[in-house]
Amino acid sequence: MDRNMSSFPALFFQQVESCRDVVALRRKQYGIWNRITWREYGQEVMETAAALLTTGLNTGDRVAIIGDNRPEWLICHLAAMSVNCVTCGIYATSAPEQVAYVVGHSEAKILFIENEEQVDKILPLIPELDVLQVVVWDPKGLWGFSHDKFIFFAEFIDTGRAYLQSNPDCITERIKAIEPRNTAMMIYTSGTTGRPKGAMISHHNILAITDSFMKANPLCQTDELLSYLPLAHIYENLISLFLAIKGGATVNFVESMDTLVLNLREVSPTVFASVPRIWEKFASMIEMKMSDAPFLKRNLYRISIMIGLKYIRSHGKSKQFLWWALLYYPCYWLVLYHLRRQLGFDRVRWAVCAAAPASPELFEYFNALGIPLREGYGQTESSGVIAVQRINRPRWGYVGEPLPDVEVKIADDGEILVRSEGVFQGYFKAPDLTADTIKEGWLHTGDVGLLEDGFLKILDRKKDIIVTASGKNITPAFIENKLKFSSFIQDAVVIGEARKYLTALILIDEDNVTKYAQDQRIPFTTFADLTQNKKIRSLLDDEVRKVNQTLSAVETIKKFALLPRRFYEEDGDVTPTKKVKRHFLEKRYANMIDNLYQT
Repeated sequence: MDRNMSSFPALFFQQVESCRDVVALRRKQYGIWNRITWREYGQEVMETAAALLTTGLNTGDRVAIIGDNRPEWLICHLAAMSVNCVTCGIYATSAPEQVAYVVGHSEAKILFIENEEQVDKILPLIPELDVLQVVVWDPKGLWGFSHDKFIFFAEFIDTGRAYLQSNPDCITERIKAIEPRNTAMMIYTSGTTGRPKGAMISHHNILAITDSFMKANPLCQTDELLSYLPLAHIYENLISLFLAIKGGATVNFVESMDTLVLNLREVSPTVFASVPRIWEKFASMIEMKMSDAPFLKRNLYRISIMIGLKYIRSHGKSKQFLWWALLYYPCYWLVLYHLRRQLGFDRVRWAVCAAAPASPELFEYFNALGIPLREGYGQTESSGVIAVQRINRPRWGYVGEPLPDVEVKIADDGEILVRSEGVFQGYFKAPDLTADTIKEGWLHTGDVGLLEDGFLKILDRKKDIIVTASGKNITPAFIENKLKFSSFIQDAVVIGEARKYLTALILIDEDNVTKYAQDQRIPFTTFADLTQNKKIRSLLDDEVRKVNQTLSAVETIKKFALLPRRFYEEDGDVTPTKKVKRHFLEKRYANMIDNLYQT
């Protein structure tokens, strides 16, 4: 890390000066990808930062942001940091009471919101929120709307431009005054239980972890990224903000999650980061399309994937590797490369899957396709990353090696402990919780794992490990990941705490199971109706049986139930990064679980 670099905005404006007319951001509107150069990016951050100064913000005040991914998100994010304030992202899908909690708990003074939908959400909360101003990015649908606390972004920027004309050095002076240990941002952890906690991350944390990551898997100015995961989460900040600015890469914003596949093909990124749910969906989509392909094409795909998997699994076995390599490369160029290109991964040089556990089979599958998918591991409390598989030395089943300058050790009870310059400052307004999380300089991650030959393996969350009635310790994530690799299973929750055997709650993959039902002429009307069909139950029986064959006797699923409804973030089933809220679901479906243990 550059020891003369004291803050993240200083790094940003250094990159602005270096790249100038190179494209920094792209956003598709009305069918056209609009470009923002680094020079324009920097100017908009300066103007927004100056506008923030006109509101009377003091050093360290909090600025909240709520909206989907778009250039204004990053511009406001950086602007708040540039005036030595603290940003707090809020998920666009948050319910009004969740928004009120984060804004109130963080004591945010300024609130940036996206559009009419968020105005409708925020307006009733205004009497209970102690905010100076609410800035709305998109005025569409709000013609004639007026409120003394609300201002549109264009008008807000105008105040910043005027202030800059009379105070041209105001932002530069603010940036120079930032101390490395000053808090830059607070990430409110989505969590699977309880109220979200505000994790305080300093400028030093960001600069240190970014520098460590770049030593492991660097990004550069020619890289193209796709931004679509929530910017209120540390993962998307790591990719679209920290690494993109450090490497000078171009960030492309998707139109919406519904257009992800289309935008992926249009952009063809060189670096792509996602969560297991998205990668599993891609694999499921390929399988579904290939099952409908003509006989020759379908079988060429099956043979090519089989050879690809043999090739990937034979690395390190010289004789086998050479043999499978000779067979693999013709299959790759004749079949697999075209699948990779159709997905939009023809240029990708590095892809990452993180934020939740995933099965080794998932990584083997995509690497067989020729997509260099690697696993990463981190937490909000570690500023986003702890370990990552290197591009040139992956090891399936492991999350990779700790980053340079990041120390990892395993406690006596198996918990993963981390010490680095990226470890956060603590939880806002929660000193006791901070003291329980950071002890003697070590971050207690709450995850259980192994460190073997320098490679880190995650077993499960410490609190999620199941102890059966016979005293056997079971890591449910391992079994769940195997179940989820089935193209007919979207999610699974393994149950068995203090029970005689393991059971599972299974959420079917709606697209693939629906297609199977149509192919087999199985009548159904609703999602719940589909899960209750005997033939669908038989299909899932076969999938669970296949997984059980790869498990030890105590790990096998003896019974399972198909959940009658989809998972919804708004209902509390999953977090914004699609991690299942295990304990919430166990309570919700307590009767269903009890029935699985009836003799």
